[in-house]
Amino acid sequence: MARRVALAALSLLLLLALAIPGAEAQTPKRGGVLRIAEREAPGLDPHLSISFLTHSYVSLAYSQLVRFPNGPEQKHPADFAILPDLAEKWTVSKDGKVYTFSLRKGIHFHNKPPVNGRELVADDVKYSLERFMAKSGFKERFEPVQAIDVVDKHTVRIALKEPFAPFLNHLANPSFCAILPREAEDKFKDFNHPDAVIGTGPFVLKSYDKGVRVVFERNPTYFMKGLPYLDGVVIEITPDSAARVSLLRAGKVELPHIWGWLSPDEAKSVQKTNPELSVVSHQVIGQGFIYMRTDQPPFNDIRVRRAISLAIDRKAWNDALLFGEGCVDAGPVPCALKDWKLDASKIDAAKAKYLVGYDPAESKKLLAEAGQKSLSTPLFHWPGYVVPWRSYYELAADNLGKVGITVELKPEEYGKYISTTALGKYERMAMGPSTPFTEVDDFLFGRFYPELPTNLSRVADAELTRMLVAQRREMEPKKRKQIVDDIQRYLADKAYYVYVPQWPQYVSHPPYVKGFKHHDGYGLGMRLVYTWFDK
Repeated sequence: MARRVALAALSLLLLLALAIPGAEAQTPKRGGVLRIAEREAPGLDPHLSISFLTHSYVSLAYSQLVRFPNGPEQKHPADFAILPDLAEKWTVSKDGKVYTFSLRKGIHFHNKPPVNGRELVADDVKYSLERFMAKSGFKERFEPVQAIDVVDKHTVRIALKEPFAPFLNHLANPSFCAILPREAEDKFKDFNHPDAVIGTGPFVLKSYDKGVRVVFERNPTYFMKGLPYLDGVVIEITPDSAARVSLLRAGKVELPHIWGWLSPDEAKSVQKTNPELSVVSHQVIGQGFIYMRTDQPPFNDIRVRRAISLAIDRKAWNDALLFGEGCVDAGPVPCALKDWKLDASKIDAAKAKYLVGYDPAESKKLLAEAGQKSLSTPLFHWPGYVVPWRSYYELAADNLGKVGITVELKPEEYGKYISTTALGKYERMAMGPSTPFTEVDDFLFGRFYPELPTNLSRVADAELTRMLVAQRREMEPKKRKQIVDDIQRYLADKAYYVYVPQWPQYVSHPPYVKGFKHHDGYGLGMRLVYTWFDK
């Protein structure tokens, strides 16, 4: 008995000894400038570009009505609970069609001309969201919005044509629905000029030396008291991925990517050469796919699309490029979106083979049946995406070549790619990654509903369209999940998109960087709100 008591007392002392220093080490410290090596954004206006670089850059400066959890608030990287941001509270009508938002009082824009630190009011919300609806490549997110009305100085009411389950998620997604000041657009014509980047967010854009660096400083009037901890953030414009990793290794930047990502190859190398660096693997909400003009021959023939899918050796790609750590079952809902994903193993095997299978003999047979024994096609793409994308393009061409499809790789400059090919304006075939959307509706309705710019494969399928509309109108989560599962079963053998393995991303930074937690989506500003240096 005495021995057990003594052991218990010793254990308690050990726990206290471990807990006290740990607690001290986790007390955030103020100060320091976090440096990021990254490519240059094609623009700074969140409504005129769909680029992840644009939205990540400006998420440091802007806020939304509502937001997702970050840092110590989040339960996991795909935590999409809705928290107050500029709106301190909101109500939803019983029929799910009217949202009323009460804004925090006393929130001020950055103290930069021509806005000069004035208070944010309801008119700013109405202006910003209506501009989003008019100009953004993602404006279909607000297609159900019927009216945005200013009730009073600090109250906004948004009326929908019908119940819309994804609505709050879209409002929270940085920074498509950033709240902007009208005066900046009046003066600069849009928000691409660095001096027009004026928000209410945690950091203020102080300078932009094009092609060199972007400098942000802490917003001294940020409404989240005591935050951010950092004095500022500097983005060092670094187009080459190898150069970005070299800067990380040399201690010249804290993050080698806008979100701290390393590819699997880079991560394995860094772990060997720089074991002192933190390198943590995350399965992320992303997708890679081949997309086709299914509104034109030969890709309007399901046999051709199925043949393309069966020609892709996903397991070999995963083993060769991703160390077997990727997700082969990557669509139409991403692997990491676990609350909505229906695994291929739960779909009829005869249909699921067109989603995840590899059968070059069957592929050749299908092409012959479709009269396409010697099919040729361009494959448009942007070569600048991080590893393993360059290998993916080449492997796609190689795999398709083995079944008789000649592929001509067509690399494009990023500005052209993001404004044409990535919006469905291309010929025949293209390939690339998806936006890391935070709502399952974007991966389904956004990718398959007719006439949308994000419907890259130009899909027009009446039965599918009916289900796509039904899931977004269903406000009861369990019932909505059943419809989403049915959509995934329906799509399994259609091969409107051909999905390739999704790799994990490794978030890497020096050990003194604390509080930087990965969160899926485009946001960077809120991740950095809770980031601090232990040095």
